[in-house]
Amino acid sequence: MGAPQARLAGLASGLRARGVDVRVHTAFPHYPDGVVQPPYRNRLAQRDRSAGVVRSAVYAAPNRGFARRLANHLSFAASALATSPLTGPADVVVVESPPLFLAAAGVTYAWAKRAALVVNVADRWPASAVELGALTDPGAIRAARALERWCYRHAAAVTVPTRGLVDDLQTLPEAAGKVERIPPAVDVERFAPTPPRPDRDGPLRVVYAGTVGLAQGLETLVEAAVRAGPGTVQVRVAGSGAEAPSVRAAVERTGAGNVELLGVVPAAGIPALYAWADAGAVLLRDRPIFAGALPTKLLEIMAAGRAVVLCARGEAAVLVAGAGAGVVVPPQDPGALAEALLALHRDRKHVRALGAAGRHTVKQSFERQRAIVSWHELLGTVISPGWQHEARGLS
Repeated sequence: MGAPQARLAGLASGLRARGVDVRVHTAFPHYPDGVVQPPYRNRLAQRDRSAGVVRSAVYAAPNRGFARRLANHLSFAASALATSPLTGPADVVVVESPPLFLAAAGVTYAWAKRAALVVNVADRWPASAVELGALTDPGAIRAARALERWCYRHAAAVTVPTRGLVDDLQTLPEAAGKVERIPPAVDVERFAPTPPRPDRDGPLRVVYAGTVGLAQGLETLVEAAVRAGPGTVQVRVAGSGAEAPSVRAAVERTGAGNVELLGVVPAAGIPALYAWADAGAVLLRDRPIFAGALPTKLLEIMAAGRAVVLCARGEAAVLVAGAGAGVVVPPQDPGALAEALLALHRDRKHVRALGAAGRHTVKQSFERQRAIVSWHELLGTVISPGWQHEARGLS
């Protein structure tokens, strides 16, 4: 459950299809509500040899509350190190940050296996936590920044999805010369290119599917829906996260009867949500750290052939505008967003054209197999030249 989980699962299966021996070390599934899902139960470790997956113990906390999430991250980092022998030998260890503590554990994990380390930075942490106000203690910030640089120092490569992160990390001596951009990708074939509804009379159907967290500021979408009115737009929000209670409170406070909160929707159900919709929404708060963001949900909307309604600046805005895949409005501006929704409601032919352009762009530049090939080539550069024939595995 969740975008990183789906992305990493796709990477693992794609590399396996190219002949790489991949083993995944993860926690027992508990996202986002903090309850280990059946048939699993939280224990020291569980190994599924046929699937190449090892799961180890975690403090199963819901995806909200800084202290509990920190304990969640630390617990899995510790259990992963304690049970690392279960994944066997490896030539390369790939670890994702955030969480930063897991990236730090990856250094020791790779050292114990005498393997090269690749740190995949999906989001710059602690920088994003500082900008969002989630991390404020000066001592903790200094310690987190030092830990971040320590991880980069021990990495053979640092992979990032956006140009902004490349530019950002190249300024750090510990990462300079190691940063490789592998653009984000989407499985286009998951999304049937069905055209939106042809009628012009009903409200514009808009879906937001993703994390409901500090970074998104979904109250902006709620307020815009209220301003536009139920005759103009109908919104469905699928997802959960730290800000879900605040968004629900905003819906109740404003009486937004045209905003439906669906809660968590399994990944398999996302294509059906976009099949219902005319457009998909992507929101990011107005923070410098997000100028280099390209959310996975943005590519999924485009893959589904739906118009993008983007409230963000930076790299995402450049992509949407350049592809002619949607409308772009300033972040955290409900008035501008309401006007954009009204304009799309009035011109359904334009909505369909935006969606078609987005799908074309994704197929040309962001199809998952392109990313798999890039990963496969990168892994070969961090180990011995004959790695395709002699590799022991990838953890």
